[in-house]
Amino acid sequence: MSKSLGEIHDYWKHVSKSDYYIDKVGRSELLLEYIQKYSENRHRILELGCNVGRNLNHLMKNHYRNLTGIEISEEAVNSLKKNFPTLYEDATIIHSPIENIIKEIPNNQYHVVFTMAVLEHIHPESEWIFKEMARVTKSYLITIEAETAKNWRLFPRNYKVIFENLGMKQIEANTGEKELGLGAYTIRVFKKQKGLTKFFSKMFQRN
Repeated sequence: MSKSLGEIHDYWKHVSKSDYYIDKVGRSELLLEYIQKYSENRHRILELGCNVGRNLNHLMKNHYRNLTGIEISEEAVNSLKKNFPTLYEDATIIHSPIENIIKEIPNNQYHVVFTMAVLEHIHPESEWIFKEMARVTKSYLITIEAETAKNWRLFPRNYKVIFENLGMKQIEANTGEKELGLGAYTIRVFKKQKGLTKFFSKMFQRN
């Protein structure tokens, strides 16, 4: 049965799986390989849907400092504060639905924007978020998402089609099943193309 945007948000605001997410360190190690390949420690990095902060904390342990996370769940943010206090103090952690904050982020603010098992939960009414992601990304976008699974809170999409239609170019892709220990997950890396900055500036001036 389909759910409304409000119902999806309400579910994620109150879901309690902190210990489960903290323990999945192998996924953060895989992510680090991609982040190190396409960025330097000084670069600004944004995670959409940072949950308990496991990914960002792993990046911090590997000398990344300009880190930002957006997370809808208060329980997850509280867990982040408890389990990763240094991350909570040094990074920028924003407790909010993505929809409520992403339009406020300046163009090309982050060298890398990444998601892990988050876009698959974005309600169809909020697909405008994808355009905003391309706008705030300066160089690279990394998505690690289940693209074919479907249920009341999983929405199947091909992110290659979506982000290339927004002017980005996929430069790497890999099915993440073996590395992540999850079925049907795909890792994609997109590079922002020259001229896309002006394109978004003109688009948002018209809007």
